[in-house]
Amino acid sequence: MRKICFLILLFFCFKNYSQKRFEFFGGLKLNGNDKTLITYRLVFELSNNKINGYSITDLGGDNETKNSISGTFDNKNKILEFKEDDILYTKSTFSEKSFCFVNFSGKVKLNDKATKIDGDFTGLYKNKRKCINGTITLVGSERIYKVLNKVNNKIQKSKKLDVTTKAKANPISLLDSLKVNNLVKDQNLNVFVKSESVEIEIFDSENEDGDKINLYQDDRIIISNYTILNTKKRIPLFLSKGNHIFKIEALNQGDKGLNTVTIKIVDGERTFDLKTSLKSNEKASITFLKN
Repeated sequence: MRKICFLILLFFCFKNYSQKRFEFFGGLKLNGNDKTLITYRLVFELSNNKINGYSITDLGGDNETKNSISGTFDNKNKILEFKEDDILYTKSTFSEKSFCFVNFSGKVKLNDKATKIDGDFTGLYKNKRKCINGTITLVGSERIYKVLNKVNNKIQKSKKLDVTTKAKANPISLLDSLKVNNLVKDQNLNVFVKSESVEIEIFDSENEDGDKINLYQDDRIIISNYTILNTKKRIPLFLSKGNHIFKIEALNQGDKGLNTVTIKIVDGERTFDLKTSLKSNEKASITFLKN
């Protein structure tokens, strides 16, 4: 009897403290004359009515920006509140002070598989001054993937399309590609770091195909003619205050198209994942900004 009571108690404790992960895709529309829809992805975990996660604005675009988010969910009244706290990385050339952070509060049924977030948001600068407001419309990824699976099944069954076209037209692959921060020719990623040192891991996340690169830190070569392997190569970088540029140069193109390198940046407890896609002699860079 004691054993049964213990198991019941353990179940309820696990249920209360377990985390739930939520993912949404959609867009932001700013108030004013500009009717442009800005793509937006929201990912967070819910634990004990508190949420923590991140948002990504302008998915795959020149101004792609990832922010940390925090907030709460009132399960009784179904009120979701979250705010963007800090910039984790950005491809934008705008200064940090000019970024407008999304602050949202609205009624949301988070337990519904067809969850939708829809309503007004308030834009605030880092110093809490108001910037531009707008509306946010997001749909749960589970619902989106369900629709895309149906579309993809029709595409794959089509007798009018060849295998290559079917692969390129796969909507699920296209959506998944938006989850990868991809750096291309002459693109720079600004990463706001908090630690005195960061660790960079470089590797080939797919099949090894002979891609070779040079790596530079502040125009000083630190690794020359390196062949990318599945095994991770770890590179510690010690950073003083200011900006530090980490540059990747493609020396060739392997057996499978572009020179691709998967990069993982470890800054204390925070991690950032990205991938370079370059032709021979092309370069991309990561700028570490430390206050």
